[in-house]
Amino acid sequence: MSKRIAGVLATAGVFVVMSAANALAQTYPPTPKPTTSVAGAGGGNDGPTAFTGGRIGFAVVAIVVLLALGIAASVVARRRSARVAG
Repeated sequence: MSKRIAGVLATAGVFVVMSAANALAQTYPPTPKPTTSVAGAGGGNDGPTAFTGGRIGFAVVAIVVLLALGIAASVVARRRSARVAG
């Protein structure tokens, strides 16, 4: 059982590093870019409100799907082992 857990943790670690490869490959320090703000909307300090957008990255969707599949597989395996033992 501990080998499976170690394998899952290693795979998750590799996935996180690979999905962050784009961020790691950028130059540092980043060049300043013009800020995007919503016209007429005030922030907490009477400044412009930042526009964050609504895009969800592929890595986030992949993590959620893989997490759901892992939980489902764990539940199915636990039920099968209980059925075989009982």
